[in-house]
Amino acid sequence: MRTGTVTEKLSVTIGVLLLVCAGWASSCASDHRVSPWGTAGKPPLGAFIAPPDLDARLRAIDVEAAELGLKLEVELRGALRRGGELVLRGYGGTDALGRRTTAVRVATPQGVVIAAGPLDGGRVDRSQATQLIPSLLPGSEPATTDQLGVFRSGTDLNRDGAPDVVLRNEAGELEIWAVQPLGAARYPVDIAVPPRFALDVDQDGILELAGRIPLDEGDPIAPDLLDVAAFDGDRYTHSGGAARAFHAARAGGPGAEVAGQGKRQEPPKDDAARLRGALERAWHALLAGEPAAETLAELDREPVTPTLRGAFSAHRARVAGLAGGAPAREAPAGPGGPPTRPQGASGTPARR
Repeated sequence: MRTGTVTEKLSVTIGVLLLVCAGWASSCASDHRVSPWGTAGKPPLGAFIAPPDLDARLRAIDVEAAELGLKLEVELRGALRRGGELVLRGYGGTDALGRRTTAVRVATPQGVVIAAGPLDGGRVDRSQATQLIPSLLPGSEPATTDQLGVFRSGTDLNRDGAPDVVLRNEAGELEIWAVQPLGAARYPVDIAVPPRFALDVDQDGILELAGRIPLDEGDPIAPDLLDVAAFDGDRYTHSGGAARAFHAARAGGPGAEVAGQGKRQEPPKDDAARLRGALERAWHALLAGEPAAETLAELDREPVTPTLRGAFSAHRARVAGLAGGAPAREAPAGPGGPPTRPQGASGTPARR
């Protein structure tokens, strides 16, 4: 049998290629679509999403927790906005340095939507919230055990339709997260001090986040510089109506009704109590939206005794910080002492 020459073989190959290309061109000119996704021509969203399976998500969390040496401490269940179960789990453990660690996992049938902690033992920034708070108890530190009140994680805490999860970091600062089937989002918080507990300042059944300026041990004046942030549709803020009404009531001075308590403040009985009241009134007046210059000028008219001068100056600076560090004039001193000069503003920035 004769073997074809190179020229003959090349001619046959070119002919086959021409036939294939002609067929390809013909098919491209037609309306026929060849696609694994049908007439859409692109993959549907469902192709990228694992099938709903809550048990599978929980098994994966169990495996991870075991690998990390975490022990389940609390489990809560809730319901998603459009149906489907939600599982919240709080874990505890010990890091390489022997310190207690915490972690949170929140799962829906579609996936693990919150995975916070545990923090590395050598991590310097420890501000991330990794502790599940089962329930907020108004007016007190949050419950961390199985104490469950009305305001429970996994329920809709602010009535926006989505279940919420409350987390806390090592410094005691609270975060609230809204949960959806495919993810979770942290609510922004605008407040003058870190939120560490909750209050229902307007008695409407929705909790406001709250925090206060910490006091040094033995502070001779010890003002209660408290701020609250109410839910305002998509965030917690101290600039909304409910929060400002709370501060306006607190700024009323002696004889004014205390918001949410149904009682009246007593007139001051000594210099420390007088200055405490003046600082608290100025603090709440600024948060209620009163003019800063007038509010601080009234505060600076308070006589300050030498023994209280240092404490008053430090607290006055915190109050002035709410007004963006408004400068202070010299305040009249008490008998036998020079004028008191504040030491500068050191306001705490809003938490977001």
